[in-house]
Amino acid sequence: MREENMRFGEYIKAKRLQDERELTLKDIAKELGLSLSMLSDIEQGRRKPFDSTRIEKFCEVLNLSNEDRARLYDLAAREKSEIPADIEDTMMYSGIGDMARYALRMSNAGVADEEDWKKFIRDLEKKRGSKLD
Repeated sequence: MREENMRFGEYIKAKRLQDERELTLKDIAKELGLSLSMLSDIEQGRRKPFDSTRIEKFCEVLNLSNEDRARLYDLAAREKSEIPADIEDTMMYSGIGDMARYALRMSNAGVADEEDWKKFIRDLEKKRGSKLD
């Protein structure tokens, strides 16, 4: 399955299996403080994704990139119908969040399109000096 179509459980399973240490479900469950059956259910999509504390721990144990971390937060949020936990404070409780929500609503209204967002992101990357990771 293509990575962009993966669900949270499929993604964590893929990352676990890609790790050169050949970590088992039991290994990861122990690190996260979950039962083996609970982690198995999450990987199989039978349970909701775990919380942000466990996402952080999972990323730490597997030494995942910032891009992988953001992907995990996005996948978890999508399945829970929530705002990703790593950006919730900014998105909901700041002036930047107010502007971001306004901009997203402008997209929904057809005022801003994908090209507008690409230009905005390219401008941010230039300002930062590199691609976002």
